[in-house]
Amino acid sequence: MTINETDIEDCVQSGCLAHNNTFHNVSSQEQHLIQDRLLNYYDREKRTMPWRKPTRIDLDSKALGQRAYEVWVSEIMLQQTQVATVIAYYNRWMEAFPTIQDLANADIEKVNELWTGLGYYSRARRLWEGAQKVCNELDGLLPNNANDLQKHIPGVGRYTAGAVSSIVFNQITPVVDGNVIRVVARLRAIAADPKKANTVELFWEIAGTLVSKECPGDFNQAMMELGARICTPQNPQCESCPLQKNCYAYAQKEIHARLKTEKFWEQKKRKRTIDHECTYCPEIKSKLDDDEDYAVTRYPMKPEKKKPRDEECAVYIVQSESKYLISKRPKTGLLAGLWEFPTLELESLETTYKERSAKAKGYLHERYGFDQEDIKITKRQDLGNVVHLFSHIRKVYHVEWVQVSEEYYGQVEDDEQQMKWVTSEELESCPIPTGLKKALGLLEKSRNKK
Repeated sequence: MTINETDIEDCVQSGCLAHNNTFHNVSSQEQHLIQDRLLNYYDREKRTMPWRKPTRIDLDSKALGQRAYEVWVSEIMLQQTQVATVIAYYNRWMEAFPTIQDLANADIEKVNELWTGLGYYSRARRLWEGAQKVCNELDGLLPNNANDLQKHIPGVGRYTAGAVSSIVFNQITPVVDGNVIRVVARLRAIAADPKKANTVELFWEIAGTLVSKECPGDFNQAMMELGARICTPQNPQCESCPLQKNCYAYAQKEIHARLKTEKFWEQKKRKRTIDHECTYCPEIKSKLDDDEDYAVTRYPMKPEKKKPRDEECAVYIVQSESKYLISKRPKTGLLAGLWEFPTLELESLETTYKERSAKAKGYLHERYGFDQEDIKITKRQDLGNVVHLFSHIRKVYHVEWVQVSEEYYGQVEDDEQQMKWVTSEELESCPIPTGLKKALGLLEKSRNKK
């Protein structure tokens, strides 16, 4: 071990993991050991990815700008999405928009089309808006430091700014994402709520202490790689971890096992040697004596998840012969700028088909200009419902198939509202939300039964 075992043993012997704030500190000796071990691991084990290239600060400004664009796109895509999924999307994106100028000149429809299936569609619009700002206001080059990236580029937060500036421009700045939080929480046995502001700052502070001054980009990528492949949420591979000897969580587990073998917990005169004085980690009132209480996976603390709110809507798949009616969603808000079937948000939950069906004609007339005297509904069928989960919403789509006599929509007051009739082939390439693709699946399933 290269850590202070005495402090950790006192912590474990307390029976409630008592400690103070300095317990989470990283000594200068440990900083260098962690950097060396992690960079060696990264040199040996790093995965090949299309956006991952050696840092080259000797490149000219144009070449650095191109690298910054590539890393920026990859980091935005990787938010909430796994590497294996992103690679194919990234390659298609770079083929369509090989430079930031190409993206800035693109039509938002094409941007959304290429993003279809990745989810969190606002990311695509922010990339497009960011590219336009860079090309119109910043001479076509992304800023070369974290502060300016975060300040000037839409959708670039603290993490993305740190990733781009360290990986491309070799700036000594940390990154903190879910993987890094998990690694740091276990390295320093931080049991604080990772969503609280002071805990977030603690993670950034420790990550900033650890980052290599010589190879900040590689070090940051190594931290994320370690969290993704070794220090995983469940079943971490501690025996393969290059930072095992620096890990407080692992040390606590091992010391508890030794004390248990020595029957330390059965000693009647055993006294609690330290009090809990940490202002980050909550005090544990109950005695911890099970092996599970000292598992590495107790870190980081799991905050209570807020239950997503329930919402329901009626989806009308309006078809005329071989074409379907779709319209574009507003430019802002959930699923901004995507195409959808006529969709009516319902004010109450658990509505009946009869109630939803009764609203259809009025809704199609008001929203789509359907003139009930000129257009005839030839068939209607309840297709059931599908559920789609957003990060904060549980959405139920009640789906009805509405066949009409002709391709029609009338004039509406909203000049910006866009509508069109599309074939099945055209529908496949349209940027349509995943939830509504599930709705279309109900129609296909119904047809296959016949």
